[in-house]
Amino acid sequence: MSSYALAPMPRGVDGFRYFAGRIAKPFPGQIPSPAHLSQQLAVGLLVSVFLMATAAAQETGLTSLFSNAIEAETLLGAQLIEGTTQKPPVQTANFGSITLKQQFPVTSETMFCIASCSKPLVSSVIFSLVEQNTLDLRTPGDKWLPCLGQLKLANDTPSRAPNLRELLTHRGGVYSQKEKLKPTQLKAIRDFRLSLSQSVQMITRHPLISEPGVRYAYSGAGYCLIGAIAEQATDLSIDTLLQTQLCEPLGMQSTTFFPNQHAASSPTAPSVPRVATGGNARTPPPHLLGSEMRLPLVGGSIHTTAEDLQRFARMVANRGEIDQTRVMTHATWSNYLSRPYEQQRYGYGWTHTVSGDHLIVSHNGSLPPAQAALKINLTTGEYTIALWTLRDPEDTTATSQFRAHLNLAMKNQ
Repeated sequence: MSSYALAPMPRGVDGFRYFAGRIAKPFPGQIPSPAHLSQQLAVGLLVSVFLMATAAAQETGLTSLFSNAIEAETLLGAQLIEGTTQKPPVQTANFGSITLKQQFPVTSETMFCIASCSKPLVSSVIFSLVEQNTLDLRTPGDKWLPCLGQLKLANDTPSRAPNLRELLTHRGGVYSQKEKLKPTQLKAIRDFRLSLSQSVQMITRHPLISEPGVRYAYSGAGYCLIGAIAEQATDLSIDTLLQTQLCEPLGMQSTTFFPNQHAASSPTAPSVPRVATGGNARTPPPHLLGSEMRLPLVGGSIHTTAEDLQRFARMVANRGEIDQTRVMTHATWSNYLSRPYEQQRYGYGWTHTVSGDHLIVSHNGSLPPAQAALKINLTTGEYTIALWTLRDPEDTTATSQFRAHLNLAMKNQ
């Protein structure tokens, strides 16, 4: 046989091109007949259809998931980034609209509330202050916030003050929104007309649900105490600390607790709202309060863009460094991403997952209609950032189904 006949046949798309070419191409020395020309055209069309179908099938599952959810009117708007530190930063994939009434499209400049995904960012701010010897993880918090020295348990027994190590890992003994709350407990973490000081006063009037350090109980209220401790230790607001300790070193220009003060409209399109609003919720999004918005919900109301979060994710994935500039020392980075309680997956603002040889840190966020998901593979440097708003925040079934599909898609990445 000739070497032509013995040539190995490629696989996949290349193999299909090879096979189609063998059908449509005349053997060497032959003059193409009209029938052959017609056959070549037909096969060419077949190849085009096959390649288009293959490209659609290979489209990222998350992109399809968000596109379909926008089309099904489950989501109103979204941003998505899937990247890796092995390659340059990627552009944001944008979906849907900023507001329900005015159909302004989401752009890379649109800011989203990231809800509880705020916690990893706040934790990094605290570790920056620890590195500067301004704060200490193990010192009882009443050193900076005296009201923490007056805390009691439910049986009226006095308790020591929780420290930052315990508060960051949800072991401060502070009440949890995962359990049934009293109206005043909920008000302290959902009334954005309050100041942080007023919120803390309300939180500390309630007894601890356990001795600090004893029990895990996910607590947004506990993160408000963290913010107040940082403010007292530095005499700076938590939003100022967010800017100086994290945003400015990383070049994050669209990240803040107070988006109305940052920019009410798009810098490139003044008539377009800057913040994704989503559908009508029982409790309106905090930015709609305008100048009345006073509460920085420390672990739950940072507003940002996927592009800004990408800079944060790349720094975390790259061991505290970005653009060849070290933002965290290696020792601080290692401590920040440690698990101080071995029996607990939640560390310092991150949920830790071991999948085979891979170590993954992640967080989800929900402050309806705002939703968020952040995942970083510390082993491979891959990261996923998803920010979105719900069209109907009261449709809990559709919301839960989408979150379940998203979690499965991200798990399978």
